[in-house]
Amino acid sequence: MEEKHSQQIALNLEILEKADNFTNWLYEEIKPFLKGNIFEVGSGHGTYSRKIIKDFPDSKIVLSDIEKNCINELEKIKKSNVAVLQIDISRQEDFKKVDMPINSVFALNVLEHIEDDVQTMNNVYDALSPGGTFIILVPAHKFLFNCIDKSVGHYRRYVKKDISEKVFQTKFKIKTMFYFNFLSIFGWYLNGNILKKNVINGSAVGLLNKLVPCLRFFERYILRKNIGISLIVVLEK
Repeated sequence: MEEKHSQQIALNLEILEKADNFTNWLYEEIKPFLKGNIFEVGSGHGTYSRKIIKDFPDSKIVLSDIEKNCINELEKIKKSNVAVLQIDISRQEDFKKVDMPINSVFALNVLEHIEDDVQTMNNVYDALSPGGTFIILVPAHKFLFNCIDKSVGHYRRYVKKDISEKVFQTKFKIKTMFYFNFLSIFGWYLNGNILKKNVINGSAVGLLNKLVPCLRFFERYILRKNIGISLIVVLEK
């Protein structure tokens, strides 16, 4: 079953990697919260890794994933200030592989794959330096949980109340929390809830990618980031 999940995740990654406007938009949302030495969780094929390597040349950076094939891809973009490690952040002992102080951890679409997400947040808290930040992006809204989520091994989708209750069980403080990517709610619901397709729609992602300039403005100034298919949360130690 885990192998099947990995195959579906890899397929979705391939589709999203081609959406350069979209990935740039998402990166712009999290970049202001990155600082110092950076640890990326679930780096995949390096879509966001390449961006942080370019933008933070003076930082020590750790790229990580639990999949060996992803580690092999990440090794191809490794530089003198970059380490590549096979790490499962749900295992506290895996953090011992990181040989540097950590100021920022970011995990995009990772926590929903982990059964005990609270313990995982505690693991990250213990690994962070004082004043460090943990930036996460997770899928939002329980009514959207469908066959696509199941096919990639999601345990859950979140709303702000869920995150707040889970953070309360840790020592983290919430710095900010906001929704992201409103338009994809409709495509996700149609594709997964109604049509019962277990993979994201490449054509829909392509359309989303073209509409990003308009969506960025609409979400920031009209919706004010109050609704979206994903939830971005910034936690502070």
